[in-house]
Amino acid sequence: MLFYALILSVSALPSTRLQKIDSFFSLPNDKVMHLSVYTVFGFLLGALPYPSVALGMTGSLLGALDEQSQRLAPGREVSVRDWLADILGISLGLALRRRSR
Repeated sequence: MLFYALILSVSALPSTRLQKIDSFFSLPNDKVMHLSVYTVFGFLLGALPYPSVALGMTGSLLGALDEQSQRLAPGREVSVRDWLADILGISLGLALRRRSR
């Protein structure tokens, strides 16, 4: 949950501050950032002793909460495409964790 708290804290940043972070990592677009961050999150979730389906649904719901919370940040907006990238990342992370066992 500490990693998710980090995700939420970055999501709460105003768009002007977030652009500086995006340029630091030099990723082609924000969907790649969502996919990358949520892949790590999914991998970490996969260490918990719960079925993958439950972890995937939990991760997806947390991704939706993350997107909805962006309404509160200046210059930020909710994006279904970002949420879909989050879900894909969660799924990929869980699959990688399962494969590493």
